[in-house]
Order: sequence, then structure tokens, then C-alpha cells
Amino acid sequence: MRPTPLRLPVVVAVSAAFLAAAASGVFAAGDLAACSLVASEGAHPTPLGTILEAVDATGGRAWAVGGHVVGPVSSPFIQQWDGKKWTEAKVQVPPGPIGISSFYAVKAFSTSDVWAVGSWMGDDPLVEHWDGRAWSLVTVPSFGGSENILTGIDGTSSTDVWLVGQRQYAAQMDGVVLHGGTQGFSIVTPPDVAVLHDVAMLDGQPLVEGWTIASDGFAAPVIAVRTGDTWQAERVPPEQGRNVFLTGIAAGAGGAAWAVGWSDDSPNGDTPVIYQRATTGWTSVAVPDQGGSARLESVAADEHGTVAVGSLSSGGSSRAIALRATDAGWTVVPGAGSQPPDTLASVALDGADIWGVGRAVVVGATYGVPSARIYSCG
Repeated sequence: MRPTPLRLPVVVAVSAAFLAAAASGVFAAGDLAACSLVASEGAHPTPLGTILEAVDATGGRAWAVGGHVVGPVSSPFIQQWDGKKWTEAKVQVPPGPIGISSFYAVKAFSTSDVWAVGSWMGDDPLVEHWDGRAWSLVTVPSFGGSENILTGIDGTSSTDVWLVGQRQYAAQMDGVVLHGGTQGFSIVTPPDVAVLHDVAMLDGQPLVEGWTIASDGFAAPVIAVRTGDTWQAERVPPEQGRNVFLTGIAAGAGGAAWAVGWSDDSPNGDTPVIYQRATTGWTSVAVPDQGGSARLESVAADEHGTVAVGSLSSGGSSRAIALRATDAGWTVVPGAGSQPPDTLASVALDGADIWGVGRAVVVGATYGVPSARIYSCG
């Protein structure tokens, strides 16, 4: 996984059993089966130092967001694909020092209505909007406390946008939720969790995921859906005695949904986790053995299929992985990890096209230098 200390706490692992249960074809494979991924580095004049955290695509266009690191400073970074080439976008940032600032999620409602969210200086929420001509800052309420970080965004339109993330208050981590859009945002009381990481719209209602610290001291997965003015916790398989972190969620029609993440219960490293939503709650889905320590970071679904991405660590190196749901289970998408060492942090679907972004690592120095990595259908 990419080293993003702003986003994820380190929690000690213990052993537990590997996931079982068969995957069903809630989302048909469709013509995603024809996609073979090809790696590129995007638009920055020098991709060195660029860490891409999220991607979304619609209408043949795509937006990749993250940060560009120079020394101790990380600047918010966006690049846009117009169907032929990537172009680095000019973003509007708050005045003053930049510090460690980055975007962590992006949502495209249309080619002229795109939202990017993240954190400014590691302490304040950062929200920007693209109107088809320029990116502009969007003012949102302050949560108080510190480490105000937005990591997830979804909605039904530019006036029904849901943002999730976390903050630190009184030495504790709390989930945060904002709702609004072009008319402004307001704070919504979140579910009782330590961290909210992502949100997806389930039949018009926000479905959020993250984790909390259970009574046994381990990180436990949490999924909740908004019903009226309250949050309804969804039944997730009990995960006593091991840490499970959920980092991505995607919803389809008719109540179908997937959630992905990882457990650090294995003595050999991390084990990828996939949950599937059913009428009675969420069930664990078997993930093919990737041959090393693996994490899933993001999942995307539409009428063409479902794809999850992440990374595999083996033999002292890492490579990106992409898995596609089929009626027979999950299968590897060709091309992912073809130019290691690299990882994938986010995935988006645009019809039969897959877009995945993350980072490569340029080796040879004392420490590896991150570099933008983009995968798309060849």
C-alpha cells in the first residue's frame, strides 16, 4: 500500500482464518473482459514526486487527483484526460503555507461538474469544484479538532453531494460527514465509528464504510446506510480477534454493493478482504491467493461489471493488482502490475474502460522516489 500517514493508522495484527465463501455474479462481467491494462505516467512535466490517490471518469474523460511532493511539501495535484492527452490542471488553493496537502477522492457527475476532496496542511478539509472551465475552492464548515481529512465522495447530483473522512478530537479519531453541494455544505452527525473512509450511493441513499476499535482492541469493519435522518448499521460478518480495514465501497442497482479492504492477520503480511451485500447483510467473498501480502484499496461497479484494485508485496518488491468479478469468482485483469514496482490506490469505470491510478517507485536511491502511475485499457 502507498505510504499515506495522513489517512491510515498503524494497528498491530494477530492471526486468523482466510476468507471463504464463493462470489456470485451480482454485477455481470460484460465487455470489461476485453480490457487489458496499459501503464503510463500522466501529464506532469516530471512525474517524479507525484502520488495519485483517486480517479473518476465519465463521457470518455478522466480526472486523477493526489499530491505532488517536493522535499517536505506536498501540493494538491489534479490532471485531466480529454480523450487524447493528460493535462495538468491549475487548482485554486488557500493562501499561506502549503505543508502536507493533497486530494484523496474525486467524483465526476459530468464533464463539467467534478468535485475533488482532501486535506489542506493535514488539518483542514479541502474541497474544490470543476465547472468545465476552472477549478475553484469550495468553503465547507469546520469540524473542530485537528487532522480534518476528507477521503470519500459520492452523490446523486451537484446539489446532493456526500463527503466522508475523519478528524482527531480529544486524542480520539472520529468519522465525519458533510452533505450539500453547489448551494453549500452542512455537517451531518456521523455513525459512531473511528474512521470513515468511503461513501457510495445505494438507491439514492449514502452508504458509508470504515472501521472502529472494538472492545477487544482490534479494528472492526463498519458499514452504515442513511435512512431518513439516521444511520442504520448494516450487518457485517464478525471479525473478532483480527484487524479489518475497509477502504473502498461501490453500489449498484437493486441494493447490490461491494466493500473492499484488507486484514493484517497473516504472519506473512496482509490478506485482501471483499464483502458483498445481500438482503440479510454483508457476506465475506473469497479472494484468489495473489502469492504474497496483498491489500485491496478501491472498488468500482457499473452495469458492465465490478473491478477492485490494490497492491501485492512479494520478494521485497510491490506490484499493482486489479481483479474483476465474474460469475465464477474474481479473476486478474490483464496488464496490472506489468511495470513494477508500483501500487494502485483507486479505480473507476467508464463504460467498458477501466482507469486505475496510484504510484510507481523509482529505485536506485537510498529511499525509493514516488512517481505517478496510471493504468487504462489498451
